Amino acid sequence: MNIISVGQNIRKLRDERNITQQQLADSLGITFQAVSKWECGTTVPDIAVLPEIADYFSVTIDDLFKSNMPAYRNKAERLMSKYESDINNSETFELANKEYTKLISEKNAAATDLGSYAYLNDLRSQYYLKIAESYYLQANEEGREQKDVSFYKNQRQYILFLSRLGRHEESINRHVSLLEQEPDDPMNYSSLVAAYKCAGDNENAIKTAEKGLSIFPNDAILHVYAGDTYKHLSQFDKASEHWNKAFEIDPEMIDARYSLAFHLMEIGQYEKAKEAFVQIKEWNNQRGFDIENRWVNVELNKLETKI
Repeated sequence: MNIISVGQNIRKLRDERNITQQQLADSLGITFQAVSKWECGTTVPDIAVLPEIADYFSVTIDDLFKSNMPAYRNKAERLMSKYESDINNSETFELANKEYTKLISEKNAAATDLGSYAYLNDLRSQYYLKIAESYYLQANEEGREQKDVSFYKNQRQYILFLSRLGRHEESINRHVSLLEQEPDDPMNYSSLVAAYKCAGDNENAIKTAEKGLSIFPNDAILHVYAGDTYKHLSQFDKASEHWNKAFEIDPEMIDARYSLAFHLMEIGQYEKAKEAFVQIKEWNNQRGFDIENRWVNVELNKLETKI
């Protein structure tokens, strides 16, 4: 243990904070003589006090023992360094975030600070991504027995999650395996279609969709996915055919109407697009989906300017 380094670092940190030995002692619940002995190298802090000292100065315990403790530009940077050593520490993140926000709001943030703040949030996003994935996997595992609507919704959300991370092959392999295990479940076909689509592999997506529909011709969700895929393949007649079929099979499958409406807008058939959005609005009204209709009204207003 480097006794001299510990004392020198505590003195350095105390000077940076512009506090007296007595003020530090009061915060730690000890005597100022104890602080004086640390800084003189006569003694070192008790092991039980080290975490309190580290937290007080927003450093790691390892920092206290370094012979050349990093000279941080400001408190925000010091907290950033501490958070980097333990990204599970939410309290340190909040403290660092507060300091960087203060620097930015007071226009005292240099380019280095902005880069560090970006990195802080990058680390935090990695922390949340790990949490999100763990709960997606848990939800899928616990929902496997009942396999209700929420189970398949979680499946699709996890596909999108993996897609955003560029883990397309992993997602596809996962759903190929699920389909092989349970070929009698049409949802496994639509999930694999979704995995292929997110990877940009529309050829395999449509092959999977058509194979699924040859076994389950009245599965509305598969028809929606087939329609969406044919659209990406620029086969618009087939896309419309599948969307209309989906809504015919299941009038609750409003996703088919949305897909058709936006497609009609994209190809400039504004009258037909308006008709489709009016149908969606009526469908939402019948079910009390007022919030959803706010968005529909925005699209209808856009169409009014084009007709």
